[in-house]
Formats: sequence, C-alpha cells, structure tokens
Amino acid sequence: MTKVIEVVYENGVFKPLEKVNLKEGEILKIKIEKSGLHDIIKKYRKYFEDIDEDLTEQLISERR
Repeated sequence: MTKVIEVVYENGVFKPLEKVNLKEGEILKIKIEKSGLHDIIKKYRKYFEDIDEDLTEQLISERR
C-alpha cells in the first residue's frame, strides 16, 4: 500500500496531519519532501479557475 500524507515535524517526531490506518509499532518507509510554493499553488488552483479575469483586473486596479 502506498499513500501520501502531510506531516509536521515536531520535537523529533513526524506527526500526521490526517488520520492514518496503521497498527501501533508498524514499521514504514518515508520519503521526505518539503512543501514549496509550487505545491501550494497547485493545491489551491482549482478554487480560482472560474474567476473572471476582467473582474480580477478591476479589483487590482481599485486597490492601487
């Protein structure tokens, strides 16, 4: 079984940010990969797909 989850590293321990279905003491292999700006953009891109570009430009110009 392969599953990718996000974890936070605190006090020398990797803590999962979601529920994992594992038995206590189970040994796993992990791949450490830092989340960067690209990952954040990719994750939230879908929420902005339907925004009208003209409206976006108008909002930007009003804030100047």
